[in-house]
Amino acid sequence: MNINNQHTCEAVVLHCIDFRFRNMLCEYLQKRFPEGYDLVSVAGSVKRLAADSLKNNFVLEQIRISNKLHEPQISVLIQHEDCGAYGGSKAFANFDEELNTQKSELEKAEQILKKEFPQIRIEKYLARLSGEIVPL
Repeated sequence: MNINNQHTCEAVVLHCIDFRFRNMLCEYLQKRFPEGYDLVSVAGSVKRLAADSLKNNFVLEQIRISNKLHEPQISVLIQHEDCGAYGGSKAFANFDEELNTQKSELEKAEQILKKEFPQIRIEKYLARLSGEIVPL
C-alpha cells in the first residue's frame, strides 16, 4: 500500500488485548487484508461495545473514527476462547456454553454496527487457543 496516496483501508477489526492471540491474529489479518486494516483492541473485545451505553461508548467511537477517516468496507469482530473479561473458560460448564455466549455477544455487537453502519459487511470469528480462527 502506498500510504502517501491511499487513505482508505479494507476493514476495521475489533479484538481483545490478550497476548496469547496477538501473533496468530496479526498473521491472519495481514494475509486477509494485505492492503491494510484499522485495529481496535480492548479487553473483552465486543463486550464493551455490547454492554456499555452507546451514548459514550469508547469502542463504538473508535469504529466511527475508522469509518469516517478510512472508509472500511468490512467490520471484523473477533472473540476468543478463555477470555478473562468473561471469567475465562472456567466460568462455563463446557465449551458449547462458552461458544454460545460468545456467539450471543457477537450478535449483539453486529446489531449495533448494522444500525450505525448499514453499508458495511460484518464478519464474526472465534479465535481458539489451538490457533484456529472459526467463522461464526
